[in-house]
Amino acid sequence: MPFYPNEVIQQLKSQADISLVIQQFLPLKRTGTNRYVGVCPFHDDHSPSMTVNPTLGIYKCFACNAGGDVFKFVQEHEKIDFNGAVEWVANFVGFDLPKFTSKENAEVTEERAMVRKLNELACEWFEQQLPLSKKALEYLNKRNISEKTRKEFHIGYAPDGREGFIGYAAKNGFSPRDCVKAGLATEKKNGGIADKFRDRLMIAIQNQSGIVVAFGGRDLAPKQEGFERPKYMNSPDTALYNKSEILFGLNHSRAAISKENAVIIVEGYFDLMSLYQGGVQNVVAASGTALTEIHASILARYAKTAYLVFDGDAAGQKATMRSLEIVLPKGINPRIFALSRPDGTKIDPDNFVNEQGADAFREELKHADDWLSYLARKTDLQSIESRARFVTYAKSIVKSIQDSELRNQYLKLIAERFDTSRSLDGIQSIRPQRAPKVSIPQPQPDPEFAEYGEMPAAPQEAESVPWNVLAQVETRFANLLVKNPTLLDRACEYFDMELAATGIQFFESSLVDEFVMTVIAFYSETGTFSPQSLYEQLSPLQQQFMEGLPDEAWTPPKEIYEFYETLLVLTSRLCDRFRKTIDLSTNEGVQKRISLNTFVQNMQKLENQYRNGAVSIDNLADQLIKSKKPLIQILAATQG
Repeated sequence: MPFYPNEVIQQLKSQADISLVIQQFLPLKRTGTNRYVGVCPFHDDHSPSMTVNPTLGIYKCFACNAGGDVFKFVQEHEKIDFNGAVEWVANFVGFDLPKFTSKENAEVTEERAMVRKLNELACEWFEQQLPLSKKALEYLNKRNISEKTRKEFHIGYAPDGREGFIGYAAKNGFSPRDCVKAGLATEKKNGGIADKFRDRLMIAIQNQSGIVVAFGGRDLAPKQEGFERPKYMNSPDTALYNKSEILFGLNHSRAAISKENAVIIVEGYFDLMSLYQGGVQNVVAASGTALTEIHASILARYAKTAYLVFDGDAAGQKATMRSLEIVLPKGINPRIFALSRPDGTKIDPDNFVNEQGADAFREELKHADDWLSYLARKTDLQSIESRARFVTYAKSIVKSIQDSELRNQYLKLIAERFDTSRSLDGIQSIRPQRAPKVSIPQPQPDPEFAEYGEMPAAPQEAESVPWNVLAQVETRFANLLVKNPTLLDRACEYFDMELAATGIQFFESSLVDEFVMTVIAFYSETGTFSPQSLYEQLSPLQQQFMEGLPDEAWTPPKEIYEFYETLLVLTSRLCDRFRKTIDLSTNEGVQKRISLNTFVQNMQKLENQYRNGAVSIDNLADQLIKSKKPLIQILAATQG
């Protein structure tokens, strides 16, 4: 696994727009000139808590405190190591990473990389085998799967042979044991290893990044009496694949889901592919498992409504009940419906679309039941006892909803429809809640200190920016420099080493003073200005300050005028602060006050001339630079 040098990392980071990268995984909404918000994927977020700042190259969630740069996001979201995240971003940007050779580090990292390469090889091989199988092609034609869809979803074929893929993998440097680790081969009791997928139509399972992580295989072998193979066979969990975290088709459909703010959840691979091919593209399917809470958390980032389209049989109804119990706590509104032919027989989405078309499917969506109506229709509500059980069950689902206002609205609906109270007293949640924060118990006296009546100091909370006490003119000046790097040469001319050597705090706020001086020092040292690189040099509190600076743009040359006009104001404020510190009980103090007053009067005269048009902006700049030396002398004397 290569380790890339810092200069390569920084160069890639400067080319990667973090907002575009994050939008490959979840929708973002622009909230300013260069800021975005979105639902945080790292906790059960019900409102946009995560901000993304492309200028600084960072994301931050103000609910769970997740945050970092573009590599950290990809690393955490895709559960890959740092180098894997670097390579993902480089691939997205089109950045050529240098080739390095070094030792593999952790075994799991090595195995994940191996499994990924084997999956890519298997996907390529299965697709190569498809045109060679007449029955596989006939099956796809029968299911009306177009050539375009076959390529888009990487559909292939696994021949009926014990070592077809194992042999192909061996030619490409992979051992049979590697194939077992990748879930592409199985080890027999006698110690032999054979292909896992044989005589099956193969469908690639991809993660949100489009990486092939597993496969689903549809049996094409003729039925044999006394021996029945499973219709579908899926890859086992591997170092790269966890079926509880992967939604089939989401890499294709997430843009459509976000646009519609609704997702259609189906059971099978062909249900999804037929709908997607027909133009109904906001659709996903669970990957070889029932819908999980992780699946629901992922979908909650994209949609507020979920259409549950499961089979109408007992198993389908059970899956529907389980699914609505999972999606409702995540703030997703489930709507349920089953499909049927004109004669009333039940039918799955795949056959429905093939027989009646995508438009007919869209029409069926309009008649989907809300979850409460669906449950009521499926329940005998004639007796008082059954009605009470139904209300208790409905309330237990509502109690599991984390959004308090949504919970209240559903309680109101249940109360109105079924003539019951809006109370949840005595009701147990259908799903246990995870507390958003772990409460920290109050520290108890340590026996070692009890004798003296003392306790160890409790850990202090992280420092935060005191925005309410910062002078607006100072904050705006800091923002002016950051948003207009062309001013930094002018700033360096004024805030030079001579001023720094005096130790005078130019700004009233030490936070703003430190930030501005850091910006200027960073520019002086590097000769360039990169918000992302600067951000990494700052203390956590300064980073907070930089994150909080408002989005604003200046139309040239307005930023130059504001720079020098603000310097006048800041100089006046500085003199006022020093004036208050002068002791007037001595002649020396009186002389210092007179010198300072004279300087202030000269500055006021210069300002009046500028306001009246007698002094140009260039002349004002010259005068301010020249005034710096006498100002330093006066303030230094005042400090003494």
